[in-house]
Amino acid sequence: MRIDFQKARFVISAPSLSSRPKDSIPEVLIVGRSNVGKSSLINALTGQKLAFKSKKAGKTKLLNYFLIDSRFYLVDSPGYGSTGFATMLTIQFSSMMEAYANYPLLKGIVLLLDLRRDLGEDDKKFIRYLETFGKPIVPVVTKADTYNQAMRHKAELRAADLGLEKPFFSDLSDKSLFQIRGAIASIL
Repeated sequence: MRIDFQKARFVISAPSLSSRPKDSIPEVLIVGRSNVGKSSLINALTGQKLAFKSKKAGKTKLLNYFLIDSRFYLVDSPGYGSTGFATMLTIQFSSMMEAYANYPLLKGIVLLLDLRRDLGEDDKKFIRYLETFGKPIVPVVTKADTYNQAMRHKAELRAADLGLEKPFFSDLSDKSLFQIRGAIASIL
């Protein structure tokens, strides 16, 4: 399936899945820790400044729907993070994810990871949780432009330990974006 990612537009910000656009267009959900580069990847994939980028983590608080080539929604979710207690934001994020668990229009998940750092138990639990959705997961290692060969190899081993085989490395180059676009198209 050929998809023109540059035919993209922002549609709506929704506080929950029930507030999504009222149509039957399939969705691909983008998830990852706060400040992992979700907005940067969306902007790079579409070649437009559609998603708001911030240096401060946690700015995305809603599900942001971007219609791509009138074929599917790329849905930017709030970042997850670890806190010592349940805040209103963590409860809201949890309910957003639970709504997606059995959602028939969800075709796949793009999971962004910054593997320059070790992942904590909350990261591992979140990945296991996403696997229960029964949807394809496209693992994307962000900020790969900062990786040397040894770091890249270590990141591949970390991903394999998590059960995420052959992650895509995103340095926002044309080559890496082409691969990620192809992976998204294949799950649709």
